[in-house]
Amino acid sequence: MDLIKDNFLKIVKLAKDKKAQVELLYSESEKLNLGYKQKKLDKFESIQSQIAGLRVIIGSSQGYAYTENLSEASLLNTFNEAYNNAKANSETADKTNKPVNLVKPNSLKVAEPKFSEIPIADKKALAEKLESQCLSQDKIQSVPWAGFTESQGAMRVLNSAGVDCKYKYQYYSAYAYPLAKDGESSKMGGDSMIARDFKDIKVDAITTEAVKRAKEKLNAKTLKTGNYATIITSDEFVTMINMFEDYFSAKTVFEGKSLLKGKIGEKIASPLFTLVDNPLEESLPGYRPFDSEGATSQKTTLIDQGEFKSYITNLEYSEKMNLPHTAHAARSPAGTMSIGCSNLQVPAGKDSLEQLIAKNKSTVVITEFTGGLHAGYNETTGEFSMPAEGLLYEDGKLIGPVDQFVVSGNILETLKKITALGNKLNNGSSGRSCPDVLISELSFAGA
Repeated sequence: MDLIKDNFLKIVKLAKDKKAQVELLYSESEKLNLGYKQKKLDKFESIQSQIAGLRVIIGSSQGYAYTENLSEASLLNTFNEAYNNAKANSETADKTNKPVNLVKPNSLKVAEPKFSEIPIADKKALAEKLESQCLSQDKIQSVPWAGFTESQGAMRVLNSAGVDCKYKYQYYSAYAYPLAKDGESSKMGGDSMIARDFKDIKVDAITTEAVKRAKEKLNAKTLKTGNYATIITSDEFVTMINMFEDYFSAKTVFEGKSLLKGKIGEKIASPLFTLVDNPLEESLPGYRPFDSEGATSQKTTLIDQGEFKSYITNLEYSEKMNLPHTAHAARSPAGTMSIGCSNLQVPAGKDSLEQLIAKNKSTVVITEFTGGLHAGYNETTGEFSMPAEGLLYEDGKLIGPVDQFVVSGNILETLKKITALGNKLNNGSSGRSCPDVLISELSFAGA
């Protein structure tokens, strides 16, 4: 018996009586978190959740409500709340707005995956090994964060136009962030990995890279103020991607908040730079065979060899702005409808990191934006001024680690300054897959 569908069909009948459209977005998830600290199991938590969010459409107005109780009575109450919200919005809506439509049924068939059953002892052993292998290394004082996560769940979309689609997911992730100490200098570095298959979590690779990143920061010097050729490592270029990805949203363009408004067909980046959104890439965590409206996912090229090719749309903004429908509807059951990317991919180039470094007399390799995305980014102008840490090279040779500096620029101008790309991609654990990126010049404020 399919109680969710049975109850939803009752809501559909009620919606039609009220001359409304209705859509249900359902998610369920189960997550296991294991963490070790000071050679003891520090975290062992299992979290389960299920939630259903209803969107009711009356003409051009929309209303939302959600519930964690999936009983018939609760879903009916949630529908009434969403309907009343849509009705209230319709009273103040611009009567000239186009009606909002639902996605129509399609022939999408999603294969039922077979989930692996891994003994809990194996999961604990992996989490413990992440800490113990870091602690066994010279100069590692402690491992503030080390652990393992298993996540699985399902997403489903049903609507009154007849859509009913569902997919399930399962993935594993592991991380280690050791603290290195040498004299008075203490620095933390880390690494993580995500995989669809438990056996693909490589503890040795994670801990080796995590220890390396922590130790290479020790005894850093203050960087001198100036302009430097800059390599942004693959993990940290993710931060740069996160700066500008919302500019591709047709909703952001419509609201006048995108720096890419009116720029389709223009060169907005280096000819070496291509950016693709690929929700069908199963190895990355943004995988989804359909979007939050139930539209079939597709691969979308956003930038092709520097040329801006496409905005991303959901059905509403595709129709409102007369743009191709790219199936990028994005919302959580507890949220409102928006537009968002899934797996953003920058293809690799041909140069090793050593070759990238050798291209300029002086090069700063940024290994970490220490304040994160919101430390100094203005999305209205694209200007950034962000604290960071890194490594200084002269004539291809390492001078040493540097810190206490701020790197500044404009994100769109920075994309135009890309002169080379590395030949290896990061592991894509953030849903952002990219190589090391060489920028011809950025401004640094240090000593």
